[in-house]
Amino acid sequence: MRILRLLHFSPSSATGRHDSHRASLAFVWFAREAVNEAGVDIAVELVWALPAITSTSRVHELLSTADLLVLASPTYAQGSPWFVRRFLELGAGLQLWGKLGTAFATAGGQNTGGDVTVADTLRSWTGLGMCVFTFAQKHVVFGAQQKFAADGEFELIDVWFLRQLARTCVLQLLARDEPSRAGGWARRLGLETGYYNAFPTEAELGALLGAVRDRLNAPLREGEAAYGWWSGALGLEAAPPDASGLPFAGLLAEPAAATTR
Repeated sequence: MRILRLLHFSPSSATGRHDSHRASLAFVWFAREAVNEAGVDIAVELVWALPAITSTSRVHELLSTADLLVLASPTYAQGSPWFVRRFLELGAGLQLWGKLGTAFATAGGQNTGGDVTVADTLRSWTGLGMCVFTFAQKHVVFGAQQKFAADGEFELIDVWFLRQLARTCVLQLLARDEPSRAGGWARRLGLETGYYNAFPTEAELGALLGAVRDRLNAPLREGEAAYGWWSGALGLEAAPPDASGLPFAGLLAEPAAATTR
C-alpha cells in the first residue's frame, strides 16, 4: 500500500483561527475522495508534526515511511516559521531519493510571503533527494486576510485549488506505478496543466465545493464544536491539538483577540 502523509503544525499562529489546520482537514477529505474515485489502495494520513521537532529520530521516521509527503505550513514574517524550519533541518542527511513531496501554505494575504514558505519547503525536500511538484505551475497559497471576505474565511477558489493539489498528489502516486496510464488517470481525476483555459465558473464551484467551503469556515463562527463533523467524516480527531504541554510551548505565539469587521 502506498502512503500519502500530510504533516501539519497546528496551532501555527497567533490568530486562533487554525487556518493551516483547517486546510489540512479539507486536503485529507479531497485526497481520500480521489483515492475512492480511482479505486486504488493509497492510505491518506494526517500527522501532527509539531511535537517531532525535539526528536531527530521521530522526524526521520515521519519522513522515511511515506511514499508522498505534503507539508502544510503557516507563514511567519514573510516566510517559513521557525518550527517548520527546525523540522526540516532535523531531516538533514536522509536519503529520500525517489520519494515525492509538495507543500501548501496559509498566509495573512496573497503577497505576504506564503510563496516563500512553499518554496522553502520544496527546496528542503530536494535537499533530501525528493522529487517535488505543485498543482501545475501554481504554488498553492491561501491568503486568509486582505480580501473581500471575513478574516480567515476560505473562498470557493481556495477550496478548488486545495482539491486540485490533493488530486494531483494521488495522480503522482498512480503515475509513478503506471506511467503509461498517467494521461488516463489525469482525465479521470479532472486534472489539466492548462486548467486556466477552462476555469470553472463561480456557479460550478459553488455546486461542487460550497458544502466543503462552509464546513471549513464553520469553526470561525461555531468554535471547536464545528470540528465534530470533520472528526466523523475523516475518522480521526479533527480538533486542533493542544500544544500547551510541549516543552517549547513558551516559544509559540500567544493567541490574539479576534478582530471583527
